[in-house]
Amino acid sequence: MRRILRDTCIFAALMILTVFLFSIPGVGLTEEIKLVFQLFGLALVLSVVNYVFDEITQLPILLGYVIKYFVIVGIVIVFGFIVGWFFPSNFWMAFIYVGVIAAIVYALDSVKTEQDIDEINELVKRSKNETVEYMPLSKKKGWKVLLVLIAAMAVLCSLSTAGFFFLEGYDYKNYCLDGIAVSGPAVVILAIVFAIYLIVYFNRKKTYNKGD
Repeated sequence: MRRILRDTCIFAALMILTVFLFSIPGVGLTEEIKLVFQLFGLALVLSVVNYVFDEITQLPILLGYVIKYFVIVGIVIVFGFIVGWFFPSNFWMAFIYVGVIAAIVYALDSVKTEQDIDEINELVKRSKNETVEYMPLSKKKGWKVLLVLIAAMAVLCSLSTAGFFFLEGYDYKNYCLDGIAVSGPAVVILAIVFAIYLIVYFNRKKTYNKGD
C-alpha cells in the first residue's frame, strides 16, 4: 500500500510539473503555477531535512515523528511567511496541514513495520521448521493507530463542517473550509489504509492455514 501511494504521488507530481512547465510559455508565470513550484520547492527542502534527520539520529519511531513534526512545522511556517502564504492571523493552519500528513505517514509506517516483523518472524521460524504463529489482531498496534487517527480526523472534519454552517464571518468560514479540505481527504485515505490492513492480515492468516 505504501509503495502504491508513493508511486502514485511521484507519477502525479511529474504530470503536474510537466503540464505547468509547458503552460508557462502560453500563459506566463501565473499565481497558480508559482504556487505549484513553491510547493515542490518546500517538499524538496523537507525531504532533505527528513533524510538528514534520519541519518544523524537514532530515535524510537514515535519520538522521532514528534520531533520531526515540530521541526517541519517550523520550516513550513518560515517558508510560508517568506512566500506570502501565512500571516500572523492564519499561520496556525501549518500545524494542521503538517499534522495530517504526519499522521498518515506514521500510520503507514506502523502498518509497514508490523508487516515486516511478521514476515521476518515467519521466515526465521520456517527455516527452523517451527510453527508459525501470527500475532493476534488484538495485540497489534497498527490498526489501533489507524482508528485513533481516523477518529481524530473525523472529529476535525465534523467541527469544521459545523463551523462553516454556524459561524459568521468570511475569515472563519475560510478557516473551516481549510479544515474540511485537509481532514476530509485524510479520513478517506486512512479508512482505505485501514481496510487494506485488515484484508491483508486476514488473507495472510487464511492462506497460511490452508497451506498448513
